[in-house]
Amino acid sequence: MDTLNLNRNLKRQIDKFLSGELIENNSQLKEFINVVNQTYLNYEKDAELFEQSAKLNDKEFMEINDKVKKELAQKEFYQKQIIDSIYALSGVDIQLVSKKDILSLIYLLNEEIKFKKKYQDQLLLAKAAAEKANEAKSDFLSIMSHEIRTPLNAIIGLIYIMEKEGTIESFRENIDVLKYSSNNLFLLINNILDFNKIEAGKINIEKTAFNFKDFIYQIGKSSELKASENLNKIEVQFDDKFISNIISDPLRLSQIMNNLISNAIKFTKNGVIKIQVDQISVIDGISTFKVQVQDSGIGIDIDKFNLIFERFTQAETKTSREYGGTGLGLVITKKLLQLLGSDIELKSDIGKGSNFSFILKVPLEDKALGVNNAIYDSDYEVKKMTGLKVLLVEDNLINVKIACKIISQWEVSIDVAENGQIAVDKYNSNQYDVILMDLSMPVMDGYEATKIIRQNNKKIPIVALTATVSDNFLEEKKEIGFNEYIIKPFNPKELNMRLFGYFSKI
Repeated sequence: MDTLNLNRNLKRQIDKFLSGELIENNSQLKEFINVVNQTYLNYEKDAELFEQSAKLNDKEFMEINDKVKKELAQKEFYQKQIIDSIYALSGVDIQLVSKKDILSLIYLLNEEIKFKKKYQDQLLLAKAAAEKANEAKSDFLSIMSHEIRTPLNAIIGLIYIMEKEGTIESFRENIDVLKYSSNNLFLLINNILDFNKIEAGKINIEKTAFNFKDFIYQIGKSSELKASENLNKIEVQFDDKFISNIISDPLRLSQIMNNLISNAIKFTKNGVIKIQVDQISVIDGISTFKVQVQDSGIGIDIDKFNLIFERFTQAETKTSREYGGTGLGLVITKKLLQLLGSDIELKSDIGKGSNFSFILKVPLEDKALGVNNAIYDSDYEVKKMTGLKVLLVEDNLINVKIACKIISQWEVSIDVAENGQIAVDKYNSNQYDVILMDLSMPVMDGYEATKIIRQNNKKIPIVALTATVSDNFLEEKKEIGFNEYIIKPFNPKELNMRLFGYFSKI
């Protein structure tokens, strides 16, 4: 038998247990050895492919790895049976081996080849999926870079112009653009943070009683200015049978509605954005209703319906260049609706517009309710807190200057500590109503300072100021003693609402 092309491992086994004469005189055994040899050769090729594919570090490939491990275990089982069968042939006349035994060996070989083929196909699919995901991520990062740099460029450029011109007129002329650019940047960062929280499964759904009709009307009203930039109008329409007082999460519903309305405004010019709410049923205190956000904009190709709800993507890359955006808004909307037990639906015609809708099933609240502006109303008016004493613990001088100017406008008495050690010393010598605690500081950080203060005072509110993107921060740090946290850069209105919550309890 020609042994030049035999796998070296198989050849050693044959030379050890089978004679050349026995092989040459038995055509079935020779054929069997050829099949086994081909399996060994294929296995070496698969091993090489596996080694290359294992270098892929994308999540999509890792998901397939568990399946591969199970198949490898079955492959090893069949290999062991083949080796045991070869051992059984050693020193035994081939005529004594039954035809049934040989067919069994061939069957085992066929099963192994099937598993190898399936495994190879899955690796190729995983590789293709990983490459596609990497391409999508690359596009996303390119879009994100553009979206971040655009408002930053406006902010830096206008500050330079205002410094050079140095006039009140220049300040007044450019302040609105600065506000618009900084708000865009702030919303963009919040979208990234929200996406990260959702991906990590760290979003908590609240159950709050509120008036949904008032809620929608106020969101519509707050969107009118943005809509007017594209010469659009906002219309709100409720079913006459709709029952307004529900229990759900107004903050997450506000994110959902604002994302859908902003998306409609962005892709519509000189048109109408209609918000429609229809009561479907009320059974045993559970209200089921449908919310629709319709626009008369550019529409979406039916082939792109599923794509726009995937992470890192928009219907077309050119869409982001023409209309802006990161492609995260609809992804976040879909994920939040799923957390609320619903899902997003889409109907659209190219050139005629789109209709995004979802169905909510929520408990009713019997009491007459007003709108809790502090939760989601962008028109929230800041409140004075005369007499409130706040200790700001912050080492960055620019952050200190900005925070002090903002907080002092609310008639709040504010004291500053440059690090945790100074904060502890000032706490021991003075009386404060609230402590705003930065976390990363020299000498003593905010964690250690909070632990020391909590040893003597369990009740004083301590609010962490952090740039962390982890929504489980509070859960992990409760034992330290923080009441809550505010993510930097903070929204002045949000800080005002948080402080007023403590001020109202004094």
